[in-house]
Amino acid sequence: MKAIYFLSTRIRTYWVIAPMILILYLCISFNNAAKGFMKLYPLILFSAIAIAFTFVYLFRIVKISYSEIKYIGLFSSRDSATVNEGKTLVLDLLGKGKVSIKLYGNEGYNSDIKWLQNDEEGPSDICLFRGKSYGGINDVERILGYFGVGRVDFSAIIDTDGFEKSYKNVTVSSLTELEHRQIRIRMDKTV
Repeated sequence: MKAIYFLSTRIRTYWVIAPMILILYLCISFNNAAKGFMKLYPLILFSAIAIAFTFVYLFRIVKISYSEIKYIGLFSSRDSATVNEGKTLVLDLLGKGKVSIKLYGNEGYNSDIKWLQNDEEGPSDICLFRGKSYGGINDVERILGYFGVGRVDFSAIIDTDGFEKSYKNVTVSSLTELEHRQIRIRMDKTV
C-alpha cells in the first residue's frame, strides 16, 4: 500500500545553502582568471561538498502508511513504530504551519512502574513515535484523506470542537487541548 511523506524541515532552513552556492558560482566564473597550478579548484570542490553535506544533513521526512510511521533521513532520529489496531495517531496544530505528529499505543508492555499503570484498565497508552511537519492544514488534510476520511468532513474535523465519527478503518475525533487543535485518528482495524 502506498505511503505519504511530509517534510520535517522548514523550507527557509535551506537558505543557509545560498551563500555556499554564491561562492561556488564566483569560484567557477573566476577560475580561468586565477593564476597558479591549482587555480580555484580546491575551493570549488570544498564548496560543492559543503552544499551536498548541508542538504543531506537538513533533509528529514516523516513517512506515514497503514503499516508504519517513521523518520527518513541520514541525520534524522530514524524513529519508527508500527501502525495497527488500537493505536492512535494524534495531530496537534501548533500554529505557523507546524504540525506535531504522535503515535500512541500499548505494545503489550507490562510495566512495573506504578505511575504508568491505570488502576481500572491496566497499562496506559504511551507515545511510540514523535515527529513534526511543516505544512499546516494541508498536511492534516492529506493524512485524513489517506486514512479514508471524506473531503466533506475536513472542515468539520478541523473547525468543530468535540467532533467524532467512525469511518471504514479509523475513528476520527477532534478537540482543543492546551490551546491547540488536536485531531485523533484511532485505528479500528489492522490493514
